Amino acid sequence: MTYPHKSRVLKKLGVRSMINACNWSTVIGGTYLEPRVMEAMADVSTTFVDLRELLKKASDRIAYLCKVDAAYITVGAAAGITLSVAAAIAGNDPVKWKTLPFTDVPPISGRNRIIIQATQSAYDEQFAMGGGRLVKVGSPLGSSIKDIESAINDKTAGIAAGYHYNIVPRGWVPYEEVAKIAKKHDLPSFCDCAGAFPPYTNLHKLTDAGFDLSIFSGGKGIRGPQNTGIILGDGERGVELIQAISMHSAPNPGIGRGFKVSKECIVGLVTALEEVLSRDEDEEYEKQMAKAEYMAEQLDNLTGVYVSIVPNDGKTYEHPLMPHTPVVRIDIDKEALGMKTIQSLYAALREGEPGIYLRFPRFEDREFGPFTSRASVLLFTYYLRDGEERIVAERMKSVLTKRPWKKQNQ
Repeated sequence: MTYPHKSRVLKKLGVRSMINACNWSTVIGGTYLEPRVMEAMADVSTTFVDLRELLKKASDRIAYLCKVDAAYITVGAAAGITLSVAAAIAGNDPVKWKTLPFTDVPPISGRNRIIIQATQSAYDEQFAMGGGRLVKVGSPLGSSIKDIESAINDKTAGIAAGYHYNIVPRGWVPYEEVAKIAKKHDLPSFCDCAGAFPPYTNLHKLTDAGFDLSIFSGGKGIRGPQNTGIILGDGERGVELIQAISMHSAPNPGIGRGFKVSKECIVGLVTALEEVLSRDEDEEYEKQMAKAEYMAEQLDNLTGVYVSIVPNDGKTYEHPLMPHTPVVRIDIDKEALGMKTIQSLYAALREGEPGIYLRFPRFEDREFGPFTSRASVLLFTYYLRDGEERIVAERMKSVLTKRPWKKQNQ
């Protein structure tokens, strides 16, 4: 079966087009863009605009769609973390904003500590870029309300959290309790939710739980331009923080000046969000499940291969915060297949035509599972367009049957 989505431009540059059965990882391009998104971006590319007006009205539209009080569009969730840290430290004080990221000197004078649970810290550099000094509480086994409250002092500027599949899945203080602690001590709070979509309700779940801000990638599950992100604010403090971020970010001077979002990407993000939210979430999930079932059926009963479907439905999942999309889990008996390392399978799929990206299970060793010596790979369904599941199944079946690594082992 031929692959219909090959890029002529990439071919000209000597770069290969790939099928994404991995996830919305930054390193493989995030997402594809839907035709309506591309049309909107092309439409605005031919004209000029008051960028402040566009940002304001586009952000208002996003806030409405996400059922929160305010929003700000930036260049990705990582930038959203940096700007949220900056806002927590500087508030609405323009002198403090001009001081950032140098927060150990007056007028900030070291009131730059951002508390986060040790199991939820994943992108430390983004906090530092905003002038923050992370205070990680608890241990790799978890943390408690006492751990968080004991860390609060006159140098504390805010409390952060992570709500995504990169954090260690154990020992969390419930998100509602973290937000309550922040409010009790009159501290700003924000949560990194970069890849926590779908379900659709996650767009307001953390602000509903009491966080002032939540941060999402525009180029993952929303299927907007990869270099976009959204900071969502709710409640009086959330609105004030969004206003402060806007005042000191592009196209204005300030620490956020470098996080410029083009007019094309702004309208592309709004259009992508409108497009994805217009679809019935359950119907979309069922389409993905049908692809998972097809691939599982095609790969079942192969020698040394054990196939199952992980629904990620809140009951059975690979991670408790995994987005609501099913994956096919394939456990590999390497000895039965004459395979020294599971990397041989990844390489065979990447190097074929078309190339296919697979994914490792999170928080498991890549060469053996938690209760078995079998290695595991996952097939992610969210980005498989109609027909791609057939290409993936056909290629996987061919590779697992022909076992090209056996020649390399000789």
